[in-house]
Order: sequence, then structure tokens, then C-alpha cells
Amino acid sequence: MFIKKVFLKEIVSKITSAVKHALIGSDTTASKSHLFVMESDSEEVAVGVNVNSYDGPLSYNYEPPRRERGQAELRGRVNGQMREIELWCEENRWRIGQVSWCLCGRCEAMLSAVESVCCREVDAYWSLVQNLDPPEDITSLTLHPGFEASCLNPFVLQIAYMDFRQEHGPLQASRPEQFRYTAYRQVVRWAYGILGRNIRKAIPSCVVSAIRRQFAEEGRGEGGRKEKPVCLGAKCRMREW
Repeated sequence: MFIKKVFLKEIVSKITSAVKHALIGSDTTASKSHLFVMESDSEEVAVGVNVNSYDGPLSYNYEPPRRERGQAELRGRVNGQMREIELWCEENRWRIGQVSWCLCGRCEAMLSAVESVCCREVDAYWSLVQNLDPPEDITSLTLHPGFEASCLNPFVLQIAYMDFRQEHGPLQASRPEQFRYTAYRQVVRWAYGILGRNIRKAIPSCVVSAIRRQFAEEGRGEGGRKEKPVCLGAKCRMREW
């Protein structure tokens, strides 16, 4: 009887031990399973980090921003345009001081080659005459009815100058100089439309002469002081000879 009890205790002890081992194994498995999930999560996080981490040089990573590139391209175009004007002036210095090149009969001798050009030589200006409806027998842009209305009328120029002043500030110039400068801008806008910044266009001699006569400095004769823009664009300044 005693042996049976001892034997039963051993069996119970073994069963208890087995149950404990089973529970511990279950916990361990669960723990391992939990660790695996965490490792899997951490791997996912690690993958996310790797996506945003440095992975070698990137395309265009060291290129200047778009705006800087645009400004550099604009400067390149402006410099190229100015160089073309300089080359043209060098080749046409013979025009200075005489009017054999004039086709409209209303140009005057100028002191620079860039101004020594006729309205009929520049398509943008002469097309204003050619596109008149109904057509008129006009030989010069200065005889176009729209020229006097938009470029020589002081009331129209006052309004145009107000618009200029609002955007760029007032000109440090006399009243006639303001009128002349605004008239130059008007004729360029009329011929070319809206220009980009620093894009300059020459103004024909006949047009410049008509504007100078209309808005001469008081007591200084026709044209007053000789101003020398005379390549005007969106932003220009008036210089004096």
C-alpha cells in the first residue's frame, strides 16, 4: 500500500512537471511569436527608414532651384540680345549723322546707330501701317492716326504714366522728359505688345524725332536735351548725352 502511494505521488509529480513544462513552452512560444511580430514590425519600420535615408547621389540634387535657372537663362538671353545690338551698331555706324537709309521721308540724322533706323525697316512698326483698316496711303508710322492719339496726346500719356508710376515708382525727370519717356514706352507696347523684363527694342528715328518735337524742354528748343534711351522695354531708364 505504501509503495502504491509513493508510486502515485511520483506519477502526479511527473504529470505536474509535464504540465508546467507545457505551460512554460507555450509561454516561450508565445513570447517567441510576440518577438517575431515585433521583429517583423521593426523590420517594416527599418524598411521605411531606409526609403528616406541617404541612398547615394540623387538626380539633379545639386542643380540650382528652378527660379535661379530661369534667371540665369534670362540673363543669358538678355546678354545675347545686347550683343546682337552691339554687333549691328558696329556694322551700321555709317548711318550716324545722315539719313540716306530713311525710307519714310520723316527720319532725322541721329547721334547713334541704334536710333538710325526707319519705321519701314522694322516689321513690328511698319505692320501697324500695313494693317490699317481701311487701308490708307501712309508713308510713315508718324502719320498713322493711332500714333498721335496714343503717343502724342498728353492726356493719354498722363494716364499711361500713372500706371507706370504705380508699378515702378516716379521718374526723377522734368514734365517733358516724363512725357517723352512714356511716349517711347507707348509706341513699343503698341508695336510689340507685352515684353519681358530687360527686353529692349529700338525706336525708329522718325518716331523719336516726332516725340521730341512734341514734348521739347521749355526754352531749350526742339527736343531740349538729347536723351538716349532709345531701346525701350519693360524696364528702361532715360540717359542724357
